[in-house]
Amino acid sequence: MGADVTVSIADWPITVVETATSSSDLVRAAAADGAAEGVGFLVGTQTAGRGRRGRSWASEQGGMYYSVLLKPPFPPDRWFGLSFVACLAIRDVIAGYIVNKAIGLKWPNDVVIAGRGKLCGILIEASGDNLIVGTGVNIAPVAPLDDAVFPPVAMGDFAGVSVTPHALATAYCTQLARRYAAYAETGFSPVRSEWLSHCVHRQQQMTVHCADMAISGVFTDLAEDGTLTLLADDGVTHHISTGDVELMGQV
Repeated sequence: MGADVTVSIADWPITVVETATSSSDLVRAAAADGAAEGVGFLVGTQTAGRGRRGRSWASEQGGMYYSVLLKPPFPPDRWFGLSFVACLAIRDVIAGYIVNKAIGLKWPNDVVIAGRGKLCGILIEASGDNLIVGTGVNIAPVAPLDDAVFPPVAMGDFAGVSVTPHALATAYCTQLARRYAAYAETGFSPVRSEWLSHCVHRQQQMTVHCADMAISGVFTDLAEDGTLTLLADDGVTHHISTGDVELMGQV
């Protein structure tokens, strides 16, 4: 593990670590030691980065691998909304660097570039009464993943885009703190509306790969509890809480 440096953004400090298993592991350990809300870690290289459903996350040098500790002032039945909040926050930041490109959102927690692939993923994990929000953004170009439902793309793939992981994490931290506070006050409805405005698969044909089945149909809505509403090809409406979305033809 390399030398650490702490930089404060508002009341949310970011500790930069050269190498670790994952930024979320560092936050989890800090939480166990009684860390305050907003404590975050930015890791240069993750040796055991992970994504949803236990997948490994390619964590090569040059990406933004940042996790932050949240202690929500609202009940656990509202925690689901924070993945959408985080998606909107990091999209805000990325849109400031990549212009003239459709930066969209894919359920449940991905930021994508229309016509290109997946740029960012978010993983939220509970740790007792706390939440750990982990965010990975491809900055430097990355190698294709054999098992990826959606191909990776990086900010560095676009001409004229230059940003460091620390600068990106700093801007994201500020946006996330702002949106987190707003969500605590106003709830999911405005988050849902904004998320839908950036969704790349509204009314599109897709297949959702769940734990033990795959369901094909048309995405019709995002429910008030964050579940995906899918009108299946057989006419049955499904409300799906977890799964991987494969778009027909991809975006």
